[in-house]
Amino acid sequence: MHPVFLSFFQRSLVALALLSGSQIAPASAADDVRLSGAEKNGFGRLVFSWPDTGLPEDPTVPDARLPGYETLVSAGVLVVAFERPLEIDIDDLLRRMPRYLALVRMDGDDRTLRMAMKADFKIHARKAGHELYIDLLAPGWAGDPPPLPADVVARIAEEERELQARAAQFAELGPQALEIVEDLPRVALRVGEQPSFTRLAFDWDRPVLYSTAFRDNRITITFDQIADLPLAALRVDPPAYVKSARAEKSGGRLTVFVETEPGVKVRDFREDLSVVLDVAPARPEDARPIASTAPTPLLPVPSRAPTERIEEPESQRAAAAQEAAAAETAGEEAPALASAPPEQMVPSIPTAEQTAAEPTIVAEAEDSLLEDSSKSDGAEALTSTYPNPTEIDQAALPVTSDLTERSIRLTFPWVEPTKAAIFQRDNRVWMVFDRETDFNLSDLGPVVRERLGDPEIVELDGASALRFAPPERVLITAGERDNRWIVTLGDMIVEPTRPVGITRAWSATGEPQVLFDVESVGSIHWVRDPVVYDTIAIVTAKGPPQGLLAPRNFVEFEALSTAQGLAFVSRADDLYVSETPRGVTVSRGSGLTLSAADGPDYSGSAPTASRVGDPSAPGRMDFERWRYSPGRNFIERKQFHQRTVALAEEDDVAEARIKYAKFLLSYRLGTEAYTMLQGAVLASETLENDPGFRALRGVAQIMMARPEEAIADLAFPALDGDPHSSLWRGVAYAELTQWADARLAFEQAEKAFEIYGPDLQALFRMKAAEASLATGDLGSVEFNLDRIPAGADNGRWVEQAALTRARLFEAFGRADEALEIYDQLLTSDQRAILARARFAHANLRHELGAMSDEELTNELHALRLVWRGDDLELAVLERLGSLLIAKGEVAEGLEIWRMAVGTFPETERARRVASAMTETFTDLYLDGGADDMDPVDALSIYYEFRELTPIGRRGDALIRNLADRMVEVDLLDKAATLLRHQVDNRLRGTAQAQVAAKLALIELMNRQPNAALRAIRSTKQVRLPKDLTHKRRLLEARALTDLGLYDHALDLLSETEGEGVADLVANIHWESQQWAVAATNFETALGERWRDPLPLTEDERFQVLRAAISFSLDDNAIGLERMRAKFGDFMSASPDAAAFAVVTDPIQTNGVAFRDLARSVASIDTLDSFVQSMEGSFSEPLDGAGAAIN
Repeated sequence: MHPVFLSFFQRSLVALALLSGSQIAPASAADDVRLSGAEKNGFGRLVFSWPDTGLPEDPTVPDARLPGYETLVSAGVLVVAFERPLEIDIDDLLRRMPRYLALVRMDGDDRTLRMAMKADFKIHARKAGHELYIDLLAPGWAGDPPPLPADVVARIAEEERELQARAAQFAELGPQALEIVEDLPRVALRVGEQPSFTRLAFDWDRPVLYSTAFRDNRITITFDQIADLPLAALRVDPPAYVKSARAEKSGGRLTVFVETEPGVKVRDFREDLSVVLDVAPARPEDARPIASTAPTPLLPVPSRAPTERIEEPESQRAAAAQEAAAAETAGEEAPALASAPPEQMVPSIPTAEQTAAEPTIVAEAEDSLLEDSSKSDGAEALTSTYPNPTEIDQAALPVTSDLTERSIRLTFPWVEPTKAAIFQRDNRVWMVFDRETDFNLSDLGPVVRERLGDPEIVELDGASALRFAPPERVLITAGERDNRWIVTLGDMIVEPTRPVGITRAWSATGEPQVLFDVESVGSIHWVRDPVVYDTIAIVTAKGPPQGLLAPRNFVEFEALSTAQGLAFVSRADDLYVSETPRGVTVSRGSGLTLSAADGPDYSGSAPTASRVGDPSAPGRMDFERWRYSPGRNFIERKQFHQRTVALAEEDDVAEARIKYAKFLLSYRLGTEAYTMLQGAVLASETLENDPGFRALRGVAQIMMARPEEAIADLAFPALDGDPHSSLWRGVAYAELTQWADARLAFEQAEKAFEIYGPDLQALFRMKAAEASLATGDLGSVEFNLDRIPAGADNGRWVEQAALTRARLFEAFGRADEALEIYDQLLTSDQRAILARARFAHANLRHELGAMSDEELTNELHALRLVWRGDDLELAVLERLGSLLIAKGEVAEGLEIWRMAVGTFPETERARRVASAMTETFTDLYLDGGADDMDPVDALSIYYEFRELTPIGRRGDALIRNLADRMVEVDLLDKAATLLRHQVDNRLRGTAQAQVAAKLALIELMNRQPNAALRAIRSTKQVRLPKDLTHKRRLLEARALTDLGLYDHALDLLSETEGEGVADLVANIHWESQQWAVAATNFETALGERWRDPLPLTEDERFQVLRAAISFSLDDNAIGLERMRAKFGDFMSASPDAAAFAVVTDPIQTNGVAFRDLARSVASIDTLDSFVQSMEGSFSEPLDGAGAAIN
């Protein structure tokens, strides 16, 4: 023997001896199999022949003549393992194959045949009906495996034809031909990840018994019933602390093996019909944050071709069972199901009374399970006895509890800073957090519930809340550590809380209110107490803890004692709780009722009758009288008041400054008067509550062009019935273009108009006329215009009245008369009158058709340069913007509107313009307004004005539409960026999963499979619509395929059925060069198309070519013949006739042409067809898809 062969032979004998040590008792009913061997030209062939019992009558039943098998080569030993035992004669095999085999042996289980080979032969195995052919190819073998004998090929072809005939007959019989399938149990797997644990929930549709064991980083859970359990997701994309999983069905039981990371502990329990496993780090400090995106996959490792793949034999898959048997022999206790008669196998679910009667038992059992699973070195059985009644959401916040003899500590581990309110009312503890989530309360065992009562969920918008009802009143301590809120409940305070102070305050309009100096206020939540049925205002705040240490009672509300934040019980229907820069104020529309007994706790005093102005008319401005002071002229009089202020005693300073302010107001020096009035407040704080003082300051601020601040003073409650204050309030409202409020204020002034001089009367009448015109009270316009005194400054008020009268004529439809007045005013030397006349004149002429759009646009451009700074400029910009947008110059129009809103942000008209901007922008991308635009222009407008994107679903739909436009022009990076922002920041729930699927599709189109995989895996949801789950599964598999991870992709699709799966599986097998499986898949996808006389489509011809190439590369002559028979006529009449002829000829006849064509077909990218099959799936949002985060 050659030395190389001798050395190899010796090593093989040793390996064979080592591999044959496992003995299993032989089974009965072994198959009678004939084994033959022969040495051919350059290869050796083994043929296993089972009895030919014929094809099954039912074509839907698999051909079971030949059992399943696996091959494995280890250290020169060829191992062939079969699913069923064999009765076989191996004595003659060595004599027939002396150059190939050194030793042959059958294991004691009669299922595993071991053959020591004399060289490192390549193995090629294939089925042929009731026979199995295994070829041992020489180490230097090149090219295709040797073909099957001709008679065998002919026999297989005949069986194929017979099987197709039976299938056609079976199809005609319809549903009647189907046998009744046993109603097997159904089980689904849900996976949830939290920073501190991973949860696996097995959802059964019926009660089952189960047992668990945890040993050597493997969880073994055995159910007493068989069901199909999809585990591909755990293998392809395992969650934290889990590495892989697989399932086995044997002896009427389903066993699931879950491989975990080292250093974890395991807990199991029931939840209704579900069995739940929690896998967590043994040490809490080892908990890891959940990554927002999936980790980048490893470098792609392409799958090997089938001829090179080494498969694990069944004997090795049964290793766990053998280890358990060995452990039992050694005296160890192996996990097993509880023994019970058949009628007792379904456990009864305990009633609520039973559960309540034995809380300690359940708690102790759960604690012992946790402890055992984390400490045991051996296989410890972890059997859940009772169901856990807690409702658990997979994505909920896990609330943990720590018990001591005197207290219970609850921890809320928020991942971001969260504001909170924690308090107690009527022995009920409230915990409110400014973040919406569900709570995972599974850690609150019976002992916690006994001390605190069962937790109740309180529904709040924009917040999450828990409520407990402990049997006895407890002391509450709130603490904040990083982002965690820790609430301790017991008989003592653990750490101090910053006390919130209370002071009396006054609103800008003079109502008394109460101020609480809480810091970093969060939100204010109004909730109805489900026990007392009254209303509580809950105010959350940021840590460190701050609360009201003792409750306080007021007439209209009660302030509860709190450990964190504030809580108020309302006793008045119009109670207001609001945030201010100084804290939180409580007030009501008519002011709070604060008793004098509360004085020591508050500062300030109540308003009194006016000491500054006339008590009967505190708002009257007697400018004529105030103007005259000692002195011959303005300078001397001003100096008189300055000396008086400078020389005044301390008690007289405030009065001296007020007199000086009145003098300044009489000369319309508002800024100087305001300064004196503020100085008077510094000298006497009680002036803030004097109605006469508030009226003076309000008028000063009108003269300073500060109408909003003026209204705050003139709306002081003590000025409500004062007609003089109403006049000035009307002027302030008119300056703000709040015409309805202005008109009401002037109506309340009654006869006060006549008290003032001609110029002030003219001011009041003009503003009243403008307010009436703006609100449609045309009769009052004429009334007020006619009452402008003749003694007023004629040059100013006559032209102002004429302009208003022209607008009145427009309202009456008397356009000619209006134009005549406008023409006269176009020569005015008052710039304000001239500008307003030009604007009104141009608009009216355009409305009458006497001015074109272009002319009006030019006029408005010129006018905006002539007049700046008030409501006229805003009106010009609004009209110009709308005109440009109507002409199709959208970007220019929106830019003009943006300028208008930015210049006058606080006016009502600017708010209307801002709303119009948003609607115009939205219509562009939602209602087809941008469809006719150049795509680049449409995208340019979006990026220039993207702040106008509406919130909520309309904004999300806009983004998706825009992303589609970007895809159309191949701006894939930009489209992905838009959708990625939505997925990461704006969406949650089903809507997030749907948009993430669309993002993944775009990433695939952009040749970014890693990013596509990240989009899918970072948005995993527990419960999604079936069609969306199916599409996401296809996208994930395609991304894995593009990364070259073919085995992972196939594993993922092995548990998926539905549209697109067969095509994708065929493509994976094609790209991974698994020719035999690819050929079968392509042929299956074509189905009965060969019976349809219509010509093949381009895609169908492509499938036919790929099927033929796969059959050729697999050296499957029968398959090639079948393709020629089915599709030869179709292809010969198509543009691909020559290509079909090449790929269906023998390779040795047309080798070069075949290889060139195969290379050409293989280069055709299948991604386009995949994208086309997926497009349109995400065009419309799903019903109930969830809301955006705004």
